[in-house]
Amino acid sequence: MKLYQAEWCPFSHRVRAKLTELGIDYELVNVPASSKKRTDLEKVAGTTAIPVLVDGQNVISDSEEALSYLEKKYGAKPDELELHHRELSPTIYGTLPFGIDEAIERLHEELAEADIEVLQELDLSSALGRQGAYKVLIAADLEFLRLAAKANPGAATLALLKIAVYEEDGSSRVDAVESEKGAGQIRSPGSTIEASNCASDS
Repeated sequence: MKLYQAEWCPFSHRVRAKLTELGIDYELVNVPASSKKRTDLEKVAGTTAIPVLVDGQNVISDSEEALSYLEKKYGAKPDELELHHRELSPTIYGTLPFGIDEAIERLHEELAEADIEVLQELDLSSALGRQGAYKVLIAADLEFLRLAAKANPGAATLALLKIAVYEEDGSSRVDAVESEKGAGQIRSPGSTIEASNCASDS
């Protein structure tokens, strides 16, 4: 088993995590940041996008397909598969038992404890035409942000965490688009490969 990958790529991270979770031995092959220098990978997989999982004759060049392949081959239980599919959802959400201002203050504190810095706070209430408050926190793990930007300036956007805090039915709601999952919602125009991969500068 070989995994062609890069440390900064969130999709590579997901496959590494699944391999570790299932206790599978594998060889890690780190590819260059520039897709133009990934000729060895292209010979193996016919693509320069990562991650690529190679298991004998099986070559899988899509992170979600790789996760499904590993789960099926290594016997994940049905409840574990259900959990995985829930984890692929791009958002996490919940209801808080206090007002918007207190919710935002507590979020600032929790994010700071997790070494995540709030870069900006936006008030979208008027833009959305809402009666109640609707605020968005833009936050990031700065170490991951710098690492992604160093590999490819455009990849820095994948490190951003967007958190919406708003009023709904008398409660304060919090919805967060997680950075790694949010990246999976992006589609590259003109590409046949959906964003389940990191293509770098290709």
